[in-house]
Amino acid sequence: MSGLSDFLTQLLGLIAIVAVVLAVAPRLSRFGSGRSWQGHHSRRWPGKYRPTPADKPAVEPGPAASDAIVSLAARQLDAVMAAPFKKRRLMSLAEYRVFRVIDAEVAGHAGFRVFAQASLGEILESPDQAAFLSINSKRVDVLVIDRGGWPVLAVEYQGGGHFQNEAAARDAVKKEALRRAGVRYMEVMPEDSDDQISRRLRETLGWHEVGSGERAEPPQQLRASG
Repeated sequence: MSGLSDFLTQLLGLIAIVAVVLAVAPRLSRFGSGRSWQGHHSRRWPGKYRPTPADKPAVEPGPAASDAIVSLAARQLDAVMAAPFKKRRLMSLAEYRVFRVIDAEVAGHAGFRVFAQASLGEILESPDQAAFLSINSKRVDVLVIDRGGWPVLAVEYQGGGHFQNEAAARDAVKKEALRRAGVRYMEVMPEDSDDQISRRLRETLGWHEVGSGERAEPPQQLRASG
């Protein structure tokens, strides 16, 4: 019975892979027979670094390239099906405390939202490939966006891990890129109280008290100097 069970498990896995291949193949065949490489791949660099002509293939990918992509997807699915996974915490408890304080403060401003572990590659762009690749995989602990979806404030929690190895240098890279893009930057220390974090947030974004509980909204974008 154990052998039969193993056989059925492998058979089901093979059927799943074949189903994925059959579902993806028609789209990939259209990719290789009529759509230009640039048109298909431009979405990979939405407003960010875009490949130069030298980076593009000399000829459009044909059926062989499509088959290779399908094969890669099948191998990836096979690896995932054979491997164990477990969830991991997105934020430490200390980082989550900062997130909750900022989220509570931002909740009073219609349209503004807070995100955790936001990728700089998704909120910044640069025509310089080397510069963009320098920040593409880096993240900020907390990000505040305005009602138009623009990033207005990046918050870094400077816990013990932020001062280990090359963390300070990485933070300097993130801070400078954000400054040049006109995104405000704020650091929070472990000893900062909830009230201190809230007050500093309001000061950084210009959310000063106006009249009876009303607050002035910050400008949509900042102009970076230098």
